[in-house]
Amino acid sequence: MDYGRIVLAVVGISASALVCLRSLRTWQQNRIKMEKSKLVREALELAEERLIRYEERHDRILNHICSQYLINQELLEALSGARDAMEEALEFVVGLRDLELETMSSFPDDGTSFDLVLETRRTQRQN
Repeated sequence: MDYGRIVLAVVGISASALVCLRSLRTWQQNRIKMEKSKLVREALELAEERLIRYEERHDRILNHICSQYLINQELLEALSGARDAMEEALEFVVGLRDLELETMSSFPDDGTSFDLVLETRRTQRQN
């Protein structure tokens, strides 16, 4: 029997298994990163939707109060303070969106991170 061929076959199979395991590990890490970025994107979209709803509600309440009643100065200041808080929340969501883009662009450049950045920018433009 030719033991040399058997040994070479075993070495070849183990070497190919190591290469496959490395690529499988990289694929799994990329999949996890994509899932995490998807969760972050969904959370940001939800936060933006909530903020827009609160802002619309605040505007309706403010318009209703202004159209129905004469407003004293304290109420006007309270409403403008609430409006400022809403604008700060919107700026915070925009900052989180920028942070998401920076985080996704810091992924290793294997092509998938670039696709994620493009997809996120497309969803931002649609909103």
